[in-house]
Amino acid sequence: MSRLQCLTMATALILLQALSSVSSSILSRADRITRLPGQPRVGFQQYSGYVTIDEKKQRALFYYLAEAETKPISKPLVLWLNGGPGCSSLGVGAFSENGPFRPKGSVLVRNQHSWNQETNMLYLETPVGVGLH
Repeated sequence: MSRLQCLTMATALILLQALSSVSSSILSRADRITRLPGQPRVGFQQYSGYVTIDEKKQRALFYYLAEAETKPISKPLVLWLNGGPGCSSLGVGAFSENGPFRPKGSVLVRNQHSWNQETNMLYLETPVGVGLH
């Protein structure tokens, strides 16, 4: 495993540990998503942002967190990583597989089989440079 891959996995594990023990009230207000374009109203919180893994080289990982629909503080946190490089956890995992929404034309529709019905879902773009950056 390369140094960058090790650093990416270590960062993911640190982020996973940190997010698993906090409530949405402590997560950065700047990272809170009030509503995605074309999104229907929902009763759960969403966050997205960047986790810096190398300030000197200005490298960061993008994340998207969809809290569980009910009682998120008592639900487990799942870290979702699609295989990469070239396969986006956000574009594929969150919006095509098990995330809360699916694109339908210019709008988002609820995914009836979303995993965030029962768990907090954290989608992490990895390695650096894959997906949104």
